[in-house]
Amino acid sequence: MFLAVVLAACGQKTPGPATSAAPPPAPAASTDLAAIHSDAPGIAWFNGDVDAAFESARASNKPVLLYWGAQWCPPCKQLKSAVFSRPDFIEKSKLFVAVYLDGDLPDAQKYGDEFRVTGYPTVVVFKPDRTEITRIAGNMDLSLYAGVLDNALGDVRPVKDVIDLAVRAEAPLVAQDCRRLAYHAFDLEDDGIFAPPVLRAAFENAARLCPAELAPERARLQILAAAQAASLQKEAIEKGGKADRSLSASILRVNEILANKGLALANADALRSLRPEFYRAARQTLPQIAPTLRERAMAVADATTTNAQFAPADQLAAQLMRIRIAKAYAPDGKVPTDVRTVALQTAEKMLAIEQEPYVRAGVVNSAINIYVALDDWPRARDLLALEATTSNTPHYYIGDLADAEEHLGNTRRALELLAEAYAKAKGPASRFQWGFNYLDGLLRLAPDDTAKIEQVGTQVLAELDGPNRVHRRTLSRLNRLDKALQEWNTTPQRAAVMAKFRARVAQVCAKSADAAAAAGCAAFGAPVAAAI
Repeated sequence: MFLAVVLAACGQKTPGPATSAAPPPAPAASTDLAAIHSDAPGIAWFNGDVDAAFESARASNKPVLLYWGAQWCPPCKQLKSAVFSRPDFIEKSKLFVAVYLDGDLPDAQKYGDEFRVTGYPTVVVFKPDRTEITRIAGNMDLSLYAGVLDNALGDVRPVKDVIDLAVRAEAPLVAQDCRRLAYHAFDLEDDGIFAPPVLRAAFENAARLCPAELAPERARLQILAAAQAASLQKEAIEKGGKADRSLSASILRVNEILANKGLALANADALRSLRPEFYRAARQTLPQIAPTLRERAMAVADATTTNAQFAPADQLAAQLMRIRIAKAYAPDGKVPTDVRTVALQTAEKMLAIEQEPYVRAGVVNSAINIYVALDDWPRARDLLALEATTSNTPHYYIGDLADAEEHLGNTRRALELLAEAYAKAKGPASRFQWGFNYLDGLLRLAPDDTAKIEQVGTQVLAELDGPNRVHRRTLSRLNRLDKALQEWNTTPQRAAVMAKFRARVAQVCAKSADAAAAAGCAAFGAPVAAAI
Protein backbone atom coordinates (compact mmCIF):
# COMPACT_ATOMS: atom_id res chain seq x y z
CA MET A 1 0.00 0.00 0.00
CA PHE A 2 2.99 2.27 0.60
CA LEU A 3 4.24 4.66 -2.08
CA ALA A 4 1.03 4.30 -4.05
CA VAL A 5 -0.61 7.07 -2.11
CA VAL A 6 -0.58 9.99 -4.51
CA LEU A 7 -2.10 10.43 -4.24
CA ALA A 8 -2.37 10.90 -5.12
CA ALA A 9 -4.42 9.00 -3.63
CA CYS A 10 -5.37 6.17 -1.15
CA GLY A 11 -6.52 3.24 -3.03
CA GLN A 12 -3.55 2.19 -4.10
CA LYS A 13 -2.33 -1.32 -3.02
CA THR A 14 -2.47 -3.62 -1.29
CA PRO A 15 -4.26 -15.58 11.93
CA GLY A 16 -7.57 -15.43 13.49
CA PRO A 17 -10.86 -15.79 11.77
CA ALA A 18 -12.35 -12.68 10.22
CA THR A 19 -15.60 -11.40 11.59
CA SER A 20 -18.87 -11.84 9.73
CA ALA A 21 -19.79 -9.35 7.04
CA ALA A 22 -21.03 -5.95 8.06
CA PRO A 23 -24.76 -5.29 7.69
CA PRO A 24 -25.93 -3.48 4.56
CA PRO A 25 -25.59 0.33 4.70
CA ALA A 26 -28.52 2.39 5.85
CA PRO A 27 -30.67 4.00 3.15
CA ALA A 28 -29.45 7.35 1.86
CA ALA A 29 -32.32 9.14 3.56
CA SER A 30 -31.07 8.09 6.99
CA THR A 31 -27.39 8.89 6.38
CA ASP A 32 -26.13 11.44 8.90
CA LEU A 33 -24.41 13.81 6.48
CA ALA A 34 -23.79 16.39 9.20
CA ALA A 35 -21.64 13.88 11.08
CA ILE A 36 -19.73 12.98 7.92
CA HIS A 37 -19.13 16.66 7.13
CA SER A 38 -17.96 17.46 10.64
CA ASP A 39 -14.30 16.70 9.92
CA ALA A 40 -14.14 19.58 7.41
CA PRO A 41 -16.50 22.06 9.10
CA GLY A 42 -15.34 25.21 7.36
CA ILE A 43 -16.88 24.27 4.02
CA ALA A 44 -20.65 24.67 3.56
CA TRP A 45 -21.16 21.13 2.29
CA PHE A 46 -24.41 20.42 0.48
CA ASN A 47 -26.85 18.57 2.73
CA GLY A 48 -28.20 16.08 0.21
CA ASP A 49 -27.20 13.54 -2.40
CA VAL A 50 -25.17 14.19 -5.53
CA ASP A 51 -28.12 14.44 -7.92
CA ALA A 52 -29.81 16.98 -5.66
CA ALA A 53 -26.56 18.96 -5.55
CA PHE A 54 -26.49 19.26 -9.33
CA GLU A 55 -30.15 20.34 -9.30
CA SER A 56 -29.22 23.04 -6.80
CA ALA A 57 -26.28 24.05 -8.98
CA ARG A 58 -28.54 24.45 -12.01
CA ALA A 59 -31.00 26.53 -10.02
CA SER A 60 -28.28 28.80 -8.61
CA ASN A 61 -26.05 28.74 -11.71
CA LYS A 62 -23.07 27.68 -9.64
CA PRO A 63 -20.42 25.08 -10.49
CA VAL A 64 -20.17 21.96 -8.35
CA LEU A 65 -17.08 21.24 -6.25
CA LEU A 66 -17.02 17.50 -5.58
CA TYR A 67 -14.70 15.98 -3.00
CA TRP A 68 -14.31 12.18 -3.20
CA GLY A 69 -12.54 10.61 -0.23
CA ALA A 70 -12.68 8.19 2.69
CA GLN A 71 -12.59 8.55 6.46
CA TRP A 72 -9.53 6.28 6.81
CA CYS A 73 -7.40 7.88 4.07
CA PRO A 74 -4.34 9.86 5.34
CA PRO A 75 -4.00 12.06 2.21
CA CYS A 76 -7.70 12.89 2.63
CA LYS A 77 -7.05 13.95 6.21
CA GLN A 78 -4.12 16.03 5.01
CA LEU A 79 -6.31 17.76 2.43
CA LYS A 80 -8.93 18.56 5.08
CA SER A 81 -6.40 19.91 7.56
CA ALA A 82 -4.20 21.83 5.13
CA VAL A 83 -6.57 23.04 2.40
CA PHE A 84 -10.21 22.77 3.47
CA SER A 85 -9.38 24.70 6.64
CA ARG A 86 -7.77 27.69 4.89
CA PRO A 87 -9.88 30.89 5.13
CA ASP A 88 -9.15 31.82 1.51
CA PHE A 89 -10.24 28.39 0.24
CA ILE A 90 -13.35 28.42 2.44
CA GLU A 91 -14.32 31.82 1.11
CA LYS A 92 -13.90 30.74 -2.53
CA SER A 93 -15.85 27.53 -1.90
CA LYS A 94 -18.96 29.61 -1.21
CA LEU A 95 -19.14 30.28 -4.94
CA PHE A 96 -19.66 26.55 -5.56
CA VAL A 97 -22.13 23.87 -4.54
CA ALA A 98 -19.72 21.80 -2.45
CA VAL A 99 -20.38 18.05 -2.26
CA TYR A 100 -18.63 15.71 0.17
CA LEU A 101 -18.79 12.17 -1.24
CA ASP A 102 -17.38 9.55 1.11
CA GLY A 103 -16.58 6.33 -0.74
CA ASP A 104 -18.60 4.23 1.73
CA LEU A 105 -21.81 6.22 1.34
CA PRO A 106 -24.72 4.54 -0.47
CA ASP A 107 -24.30 4.94 -4.25
CA ALA A 108 -20.84 6.51 -3.82
CA GLN A 109 -19.16 3.90 -6.00
CA LYS A 110 -21.78 4.44 -8.71
CA TYR A 111 -20.86 8.12 -8.81
CA GLY A 112 -17.22 7.11 -8.90
CA ASP A 113 -17.98 5.41 -12.20
CA GLU A 114 -19.89 8.37 -13.55
CA PHE A 115 -17.22 10.92 -12.66
CA ARG A 116 -14.21 8.66 -13.40
CA VAL A 117 -12.78 8.96 -9.91
CA THR A 118 -11.05 6.00 -8.31
CA GLY A 119 -8.32 7.07 -5.88
CA TYR A 120 -8.90 8.98 -2.67
CA PRO A 121 -8.79 11.94 -2.47
CA THR A 122 -9.93 13.46 -5.75
CA VAL A 123 -11.43 16.96 -6.08
CA VAL A 124 -13.32 17.71 -9.29
CA VAL A 125 -15.13 20.85 -10.46
CA PHE A 126 -18.17 20.47 -12.73
CA LYS A 127 -20.53 22.74 -14.59
CA PRO A 128 -24.16 22.39 -13.47
CA ASP A 129 -24.79 20.17 -16.52
CA ARG A 130 -22.17 17.68 -15.17
CA THR A 131 -19.48 18.71 -17.67
CA GLU A 132 -16.12 18.39 -15.97
CA ILE A 133 -14.11 21.61 -15.76
CA THR A 134 -10.99 20.53 -13.88
CA ARG A 135 -9.42 18.25 -11.29
CA ILE A 136 -7.49 19.84 -8.49
CA ALA A 137 -4.03 18.53 -7.72
CA GLY A 138 -2.77 17.92 -4.21
CA ASN A 139 0.60 18.70 -2.61
CA MET A 140 0.85 22.24 -4.01
CA ASP A 141 1.97 25.41 -2.31
CA LEU A 142 -1.04 26.02 -0.06
CA SER A 143 -1.49 29.60 -1.24
CA LEU A 144 -2.37 28.37 -4.75
CA TYR A 145 -5.62 26.56 -4.01
CA ALA A 146 -7.94 29.55 -3.81
CA GLY A 147 -6.59 30.78 -7.13
CA VAL A 148 -7.18 27.40 -8.74
CA LEU A 149 -10.83 27.57 -7.64
CA ASP A 150 -11.08 31.13 -8.88
CA ASN A 151 -9.80 30.00 -12.27
CA ALA A 152 -12.57 27.36 -12.50
CA LEU A 153 -15.34 29.96 -12.23
CA GLY A 154 -17.19 31.43 -15.17
CA ASP A 155 -17.68 30.14 -18.69
CA VAL A 156 -14.49 28.12 -18.99
CA ARG A 157 -13.50 25.37 -21.39
CA PRO A 158 -13.29 21.77 -20.18
CA VAL A 159 -9.65 20.80 -19.77
CA LYS A 160 -9.95 18.36 -22.69
CA ASP A 161 -10.67 21.30 -24.99
CA VAL A 162 -7.66 23.17 -23.57
CA ILE A 163 -5.48 20.15 -24.34
CA ASP A 164 -6.76 20.13 -27.92
CA LEU A 165 -5.94 23.84 -28.32
CA ALA A 166 -2.45 23.34 -26.96
CA VAL A 167 -1.73 20.35 -29.20
CA ARG A 168 -2.86 22.23 -32.32
CA ALA A 169 -0.67 25.20 -31.30
CA GLU A 170 -2.40 27.49 -33.79
CA ALA A 171 -2.53 30.57 -31.56
CA PRO A 172 -1.34 31.88 -28.18
CA LEU A 173 -3.23 30.57 -25.16
CA VAL A 174 -5.08 32.89 -22.81
CA ALA A 175 -3.97 33.11 -19.19
CA GLN A 176 -7.00 31.27 -17.83
CA ASP A 177 -6.40 28.27 -20.09
CA CYS A 178 -2.70 28.22 -19.19
CA ARG A 179 -3.40 28.19 -15.46
CA ARG A 180 -5.97 25.44 -15.78
CA LEU A 181 -3.61 23.32 -17.86
CA ALA A 182 -0.75 23.88 -15.41
CA TYR A 183 -2.69 23.01 -12.26
CA HIS A 184 -5.03 20.29 -13.49
CA ALA A 185 -4.51 16.98 -11.66
CA PHE A 186 -3.65 14.81 -14.67
CA ASP A 187 -2.30 12.15 -12.33
CA LEU A 188 -5.86 11.65 -11.09
CA GLU A 189 -7.21 10.95 -14.58
CA ASP A 190 -7.97 7.47 -15.87
CA ASP A 191 -5.27 5.82 -17.94
CA GLY A 192 -6.04 6.35 -21.58
CA ILE A 193 -8.03 9.58 -21.20
CA PHE A 194 -4.97 11.60 -22.19
CA ALA A 195 -2.23 9.62 -23.91
CA PRO A 196 1.31 10.51 -22.74
CA PRO A 197 2.46 11.71 -26.20
CA VAL A 198 -0.57 14.03 -26.34
CA LEU A 199 0.16 15.43 -22.89
CA ARG A 200 3.82 15.92 -23.70
CA ALA A 201 2.96 17.88 -26.84
CA ALA A 202 0.32 19.93 -25.03
CA PHE A 203 2.66 20.83 -22.17
CA GLU A 204 5.58 21.67 -24.46
CA ASN A 205 3.45 23.85 -26.73
CA ALA A 206 1.65 25.58 -23.87
CA ALA A 207 4.96 26.51 -22.25
CA ARG A 208 5.71 28.47 -25.45
CA LEU A 209 2.21 29.80 -26.11
CA CYS A 210 1.27 31.05 -22.64
CA PRO A 211 1.69 34.75 -21.76
CA ALA A 212 5.23 35.73 -20.72
CA GLU A 213 4.03 37.07 -17.38
CA LEU A 214 2.93 33.58 -16.33
CA ALA A 215 6.48 32.50 -15.49
CA PRO A 216 5.51 29.98 -12.75
CA GLU A 217 2.90 28.34 -14.97
CA ARG A 218 5.22 28.15 -17.96
CA ALA A 219 7.92 26.59 -15.81
CA ARG A 220 5.41 24.13 -14.42
CA LEU A 221 4.35 23.11 -17.91
CA GLN A 222 7.99 22.53 -18.86
CA ILE A 223 8.44 20.27 -15.83
CA LEU A 224 5.27 18.35 -16.70
CA ALA A 225 6.49 17.94 -20.28
CA ALA A 226 9.80 16.59 -18.99
CA ALA A 227 8.01 14.05 -16.81
CA GLN A 228 5.96 12.79 -19.76
CA ALA A 229 9.00 12.63 -22.06
CA ALA A 230 10.97 10.61 -19.49
CA SER A 231 8.05 8.26 -18.92
CA LEU A 232 7.78 7.57 -22.64
CA GLN A 233 11.46 6.57 -22.74
CA LYS A 234 11.57 4.77 -19.40
CA GLU A 235 12.25 1.29 -20.75
CA ALA A 236 15.18 2.38 -22.92
CA ILE A 237 16.66 4.55 -20.17
CA GLU A 238 16.49 1.76 -17.60
CA LYS A 239 18.46 -0.42 -20.03
CA GLY A 240 21.22 2.20 -20.12
CA GLY A 241 20.08 4.09 -23.21
CA LYS A 242 20.30 7.82 -23.74
CA ALA A 243 17.52 10.39 -23.94
CA ASP A 244 16.30 11.53 -27.33
CA ARG A 245 16.54 15.13 -28.44
CA SER A 246 13.16 16.13 -26.97
CA LEU A 247 13.92 14.72 -23.51
CA SER A 248 17.44 16.15 -23.58
CA ALA A 249 15.99 19.59 -24.25
CA SER A 250 13.54 19.10 -21.37
CA ILE A 251 16.38 18.16 -19.02
CA LEU A 252 18.20 21.39 -19.92
CA ARG A 253 15.05 23.44 -19.30
CA VAL A 254 14.42 21.80 -15.92
CA ASN A 255 18.02 22.51 -14.96
CA GLU A 256 17.44 26.20 -15.71
CA ILE A 257 14.24 26.22 -13.64
CA LEU A 258 16.08 24.66 -10.71
CA ALA A 259 18.61 27.49 -10.86
CA ASN A 260 15.81 29.93 -10.00
CA LYS A 261 14.98 29.06 -6.39
CA GLY A 262 11.73 31.04 -6.32
CA LEU A 263 10.47 29.52 -9.55
CA ALA A 264 11.51 26.04 -8.44
CA LEU A 265 9.81 26.33 -5.03
CA ALA A 266 6.62 27.56 -6.70
CA ASN A 267 6.61 24.24 -8.57
CA ALA A 268 8.08 21.96 -5.93
CA ASP A 269 5.19 19.49 -6.17
CA ALA A 270 5.66 19.20 -9.94
CA LEU A 271 9.39 18.67 -9.47
CA ARG A 272 8.63 15.89 -6.99
CA SER A 273 6.67 14.15 -9.76
CA LEU A 274 9.85 13.64 -11.80
CA ARG A 275 10.56 9.92 -11.59
CA PRO A 276 13.94 8.17 -11.40
CA GLU A 277 14.09 7.69 -15.18
CA PHE A 278 14.32 11.48 -15.62
CA TYR A 279 17.44 11.70 -13.45
CA ARG A 280 18.94 8.55 -14.97
CA ALA A 281 18.45 10.09 -18.41
CA ALA A 282 20.30 13.20 -17.26
CA ARG A 283 23.18 11.14 -15.85
CA GLN A 284 23.45 8.93 -18.95
CA THR A 285 22.91 11.59 -21.61
CA LEU A 286 24.17 14.93 -20.29
CA PRO A 287 27.04 14.14 -17.91
CA GLN A 288 28.33 17.69 -18.24
CA ILE A 289 25.28 19.13 -16.44
CA ALA A 290 24.07 16.10 -14.47
CA PRO A 291 26.02 16.93 -11.26
CA THR A 292 24.71 20.50 -11.28
CA LEU A 293 21.15 19.32 -11.84
CA ARG A 294 21.48 16.89 -8.92
CA GLU A 295 22.82 19.58 -6.61
CA ARG A 296 20.10 22.05 -7.56
CA ALA A 297 17.29 19.52 -7.22
CA MET A 298 18.56 18.43 -3.80
CA ALA A 299 18.65 22.08 -2.72
CA VAL A 300 15.02 22.58 -3.79
CA ALA A 301 14.01 19.51 -1.79
CA ASP A 302 15.79 20.86 1.27
CA ALA A 303 14.15 24.27 0.85
CA THR A 304 10.72 22.63 0.55
CA THR A 305 11.30 20.75 3.80
CA THR A 306 11.59 24.03 5.69
CA ASN A 307 9.01 26.08 3.78
CA ALA A 308 5.78 26.76 5.71
CA GLN A 309 3.89 27.35 2.47
CA PHE A 310 3.66 23.57 2.22
CA ALA A 311 1.73 21.26 4.52
CA PRO A 312 3.92 19.38 7.05
CA ALA A 313 3.36 16.09 5.22
CA ASP A 314 4.53 17.64 1.94
CA GLN A 315 7.53 19.21 3.65
CA LEU A 316 8.58 15.77 4.83
CA ALA A 317 7.72 14.18 1.47
CA ALA A 318 10.40 16.38 -0.12
CA GLN A 319 12.90 13.98 1.43
CA LEU A 320 11.50 11.30 -0.88
CA MET A 321 12.60 13.49 -3.77
CA ARG A 322 16.14 13.47 -2.37
CA ILE A 323 16.06 9.69 -1.98
CA ARG A 324 14.75 9.21 -5.52
CA ILE A 325 17.45 11.45 -7.00
CA ALA A 326 20.20 9.80 -4.97
CA LYS A 327 19.12 6.33 -6.10
CA ALA A 328 18.99 7.42 -9.74
CA TYR A 329 22.49 8.88 -9.59
CA ALA A 330 24.07 5.99 -7.67
CA PRO A 331 25.59 3.37 -10.01
CA ASP A 332 24.52 0.63 -7.59
CA GLY A 333 21.06 2.17 -7.02
CA LYS A 334 21.68 2.49 -3.28
CA VAL A 335 20.99 5.55 -1.16
CA PRO A 336 24.18 7.21 0.11
CA THR A 337 24.61 7.36 3.89
CA ASP A 338 24.36 11.15 4.08
CA VAL A 339 21.04 11.23 2.21
CA ARG A 340 19.68 8.39 4.33
CA THR A 341 20.74 10.07 7.55
CA VAL A 342 19.13 13.40 6.68
CA ALA A 343 15.87 11.72 5.65
CA LEU A 344 15.67 9.68 8.86
CA GLN A 345 16.55 12.64 11.06
CA THR A 346 13.96 14.84 9.31
CA ALA A 347 11.27 12.19 9.75
CA GLU A 348 12.15 11.72 13.42
CA LYS A 349 12.08 15.45 14.04
CA MET A 350 8.71 15.98 12.37
CA LEU A 351 7.15 12.96 14.07
CA ALA A 352 8.21 14.37 17.43
CA ILE A 353 6.20 17.58 16.86
CA GLU A 354 2.79 17.45 18.50
CA GLN A 355 0.19 17.89 15.78
CA GLU A 356 -3.57 17.70 15.57
CA PRO A 357 -4.60 14.19 14.42
CA TYR A 358 -5.31 14.96 10.76
CA VAL A 359 -1.99 16.76 10.32
CA ARG A 360 -0.16 13.90 12.01
CA ALA A 361 -1.83 11.36 9.72
CA GLY A 362 -0.23 13.01 6.71
CA VAL A 363 3.17 13.28 8.40
CA VAL A 364 3.05 9.60 9.39
CA ASN A 365 2.19 8.63 5.83
CA SER A 366 5.18 10.56 4.49
CA ALA A 367 7.45 9.04 7.14
CA ILE A 368 6.29 5.51 6.26
CA ASN A 369 6.99 6.17 2.58
CA ILE A 370 10.52 7.32 3.50
CA TYR A 371 11.17 4.18 5.54
CA VAL A 372 9.94 1.98 2.70
CA ALA A 373 12.04 3.86 0.14
CA LEU A 374 15.05 3.24 2.39
CA ASP A 375 14.02 -0.42 2.84
CA ASP A 376 13.88 0.23 6.58
CA TRP A 377 11.02 -2.13 7.40
CA PRO A 378 11.70 -2.30 11.16
CA ARG A 379 11.13 1.47 11.48
CA ALA A 380 8.02 1.21 9.31
CA ARG A 381 6.67 -1.63 11.45
CA ASP A 382 7.24 0.24 14.72
CA LEU A 383 5.58 3.43 13.53
CA LEU A 384 2.60 1.59 12.04
CA ALA A 385 2.09 -0.39 15.23
CA LEU A 386 2.09 2.83 17.24
CA GLU A 387 -0.41 4.59 14.97
CA ALA A 388 -2.74 1.59 14.96
CA THR A 389 -3.19 1.98 18.72
CA THR A 390 -4.39 5.59 18.50
CA SER A 391 -6.18 5.89 15.14
CA ASN A 392 -9.97 5.92 14.87
CA THR A 393 -9.53 3.95 11.62
CA PRO A 394 -6.89 1.42 12.75
CA HIS A 395 -7.52 -1.02 9.89
CA TYR A 396 -5.57 1.25 7.55
CA TYR A 397 -2.41 1.03 9.65
CA ILE A 398 -2.94 -2.63 10.56
CA GLY A 399 -3.12 -3.54 6.87
CA ASP A 400 0.16 -1.73 6.19
CA LEU A 401 1.65 -3.31 9.30
CA ALA A 402 0.90 -6.70 7.73
CA ASP A 403 2.88 -5.61 4.67
CA ALA A 404 5.83 -4.68 6.88
CA GLU A 405 5.72 -8.01 8.70
CA GLU A 406 5.61 -9.85 5.39
CA HIS A 407 8.71 -8.01 4.19
CA LEU A 408 10.42 -8.96 7.44
CA GLY A 409 9.63 -12.61 6.84
CA ASN A 410 6.93 -12.95 9.50
CA THR A 411 4.32 -14.69 7.37
CA ARG A 412 2.06 -15.95 10.15
CA ARG A 413 1.95 -12.54 11.83
CA ALA A 414 1.22 -10.88 8.48
CA LEU A 415 -1.83 -13.10 7.96
CA GLU A 416 -3.08 -12.43 11.49
CA LEU A 417 -2.86 -8.70 10.84
CA LEU A 418 -4.59 -8.95 7.47
CA ALA A 419 -7.47 -10.76 9.17
CA GLU A 420 -7.60 -8.13 11.91
CA ALA A 421 -7.62 -5.25 9.43
CA TYR A 422 -10.49 -6.84 7.52
CA ALA A 423 -12.44 -7.42 10.72
CA LYS A 424 -12.09 -3.77 11.73
CA ALA A 425 -12.88 -2.20 8.35
CA LYS A 426 -16.22 -0.42 8.12
CA GLY A 427 -18.40 0.47 5.15
CA PRO A 428 -19.13 -1.64 2.06
CA ALA A 429 -16.33 -0.38 -0.20
CA SER A 430 -13.74 -0.42 2.56
CA ARG A 431 -14.71 -3.88 3.78
CA PHE A 432 -14.30 -5.30 0.30
CA GLN A 433 -10.95 -3.53 -0.08
CA TRP A 434 -9.49 -4.96 3.12
CA GLY A 435 -11.22 -8.29 2.56
CA PHE A 436 -9.48 -8.44 -0.81
CA ASN A 437 -6.16 -7.70 0.91
CA TYR A 438 -6.71 -10.60 3.33
CA LEU A 439 -7.76 -13.07 0.65
CA ASP A 440 -4.88 -12.03 -1.61
CA GLY A 441 -2.52 -12.55 1.34
CA LEU A 442 -3.86 -16.06 1.89
CA LEU A 443 -3.38 -16.90 -1.78
CA ARG A 444 0.24 -15.76 -1.62
CA LEU A 445 1.28 -16.85 1.86
CA ALA A 446 -0.92 -19.89 2.59
CA PRO A 447 -1.95 -21.24 -0.82
CA ASP A 448 -2.46 -24.80 0.47
CA ASP A 449 -5.02 -23.76 3.10
CA THR A 450 -7.89 -24.32 0.71
CA ALA A 451 -10.54 -24.46 3.43
CA LYS A 452 -9.50 -21.06 4.81
CA ILE A 453 -9.34 -19.54 1.36
CA GLU A 454 -12.85 -20.81 0.62
CA GLN A 455 -14.19 -19.47 3.93
CA VAL A 456 -12.64 -16.02 3.60
CA GLY A 457 -13.32 -15.76 -0.14
CA THR A 458 -17.01 -16.53 0.33
CA GLN A 459 -17.26 -13.84 2.99
CA VAL A 460 -15.33 -11.25 0.99
CA LEU A 461 -17.47 -11.74 -2.10
CA ALA A 462 -20.57 -11.36 0.09
CA GLU A 463 -19.40 -7.79 0.79
CA LEU A 464 -20.50 -6.99 -2.77
CA ASP A 465 -24.11 -7.95 -2.12
CA GLY A 466 -26.37 -4.93 -2.42
CA PRO A 467 -27.11 -2.22 -4.97
CA ASN A 468 -24.33 -0.20 -6.62
CA ARG A 469 -21.43 -2.00 -4.99
CA VAL A 470 -19.62 -3.30 -8.06
CA HIS A 471 -18.14 -0.29 -9.79
CA ARG A 472 -14.74 0.88 -10.97
CA ARG A 473 -12.94 0.90 -7.59
CA THR A 474 -14.32 -2.44 -6.40
CA LEU A 475 -14.33 -3.86 -9.92
CA SER A 476 -10.59 -3.22 -10.28
CA ARG A 477 -9.97 -5.31 -7.17
CA LEU A 478 -12.36 -7.99 -8.35
CA ASN A 479 -10.37 -8.22 -11.57
CA ARG A 480 -7.10 -8.47 -9.64
CA LEU A 481 -8.64 -11.14 -7.44
CA ASP A 482 -9.68 -13.09 -10.52
CA LYS A 483 -6.11 -13.00 -11.83
CA ALA A 484 -4.67 -14.16 -8.48
CA LEU A 485 -7.21 -16.98 -8.23
CA GLN A 486 -6.51 -18.13 -11.78
CA GLU A 487 -2.81 -18.44 -10.93
CA TRP A 488 -3.69 -20.32 -7.73
CA ASN A 489 -6.17 -22.66 -9.44
CA THR A 490 -3.84 -25.58 -10.21
CA THR A 491 -5.57 -28.62 -8.64
CA PRO A 492 -9.04 -30.19 -8.80
CA GLN A 493 -9.62 -29.21 -5.16
CA ARG A 494 -8.81 -25.59 -5.88
CA ALA A 495 -10.92 -25.70 -9.05
CA ALA A 496 -13.93 -26.70 -6.95
CA VAL A 497 -13.43 -23.64 -4.75
CA MET A 498 -12.99 -21.47 -7.82
CA ALA A 499 -16.30 -22.72 -9.22
CA LYS A 500 -18.06 -21.72 -6.00
CA PHE A 501 -16.51 -18.25 -6.17
CA ARG A 502 -17.60 -17.86 -9.79
CA ALA A 503 -21.17 -18.78 -8.86
CA ARG A 504 -21.09 -16.29 -5.98
CA VAL A 505 -19.85 -13.52 -8.23
CA ALA A 506 -22.60 -14.31 -10.72
CA GLN A 507 -25.16 -13.78 -7.94
CA VAL A 508 -23.60 -10.42 -7.13
CA CYS A 509 -23.52 -9.38 -10.78
CA ALA A 510 -27.19 -10.13 -11.20
CA LYS A 511 -27.88 -7.18 -8.89
CA SER A 512 -25.77 -4.70 -10.87
CA ALA A 513 -27.29 -2.56 -13.59
CA ASP A 514 -23.89 -1.21 -14.61
CA ALA A 515 -22.74 -2.58 -17.98
CA ALA A 516 -19.00 -2.44 -17.23
CA ALA A 517 -19.50 -4.13 -13.88
CA ALA A 518 -21.69 -6.82 -15.44
CA ALA A 519 -19.06 -7.53 -18.10
CA GLY A 520 -16.28 -7.69 -15.51
CA CYS A 521 -18.30 -9.98 -13.29
CA ALA A 522 -19.24 -12.24 -16.19
CA ALA A 523 -15.55 -12.76 -17.01
CA PHE A 524 -14.66 -13.70 -13.42
CA GLY A 525 -13.21 -17.20 -13.26
CA ALA A 526 -14.07 -17.94 -16.88
CA PRO A 527 -11.07 -20.13 -17.80
CA VAL A 528 -11.46 -22.46 -14.78
CA ALA A 529 -11.28 -25.69 -16.79
CA ALA A 530 -8.16 -24.59 -18.68
CA ALA A 531 -6.34 -23.83 -15.44
CA ILE A 532 -6.37 -27.43 -14.17
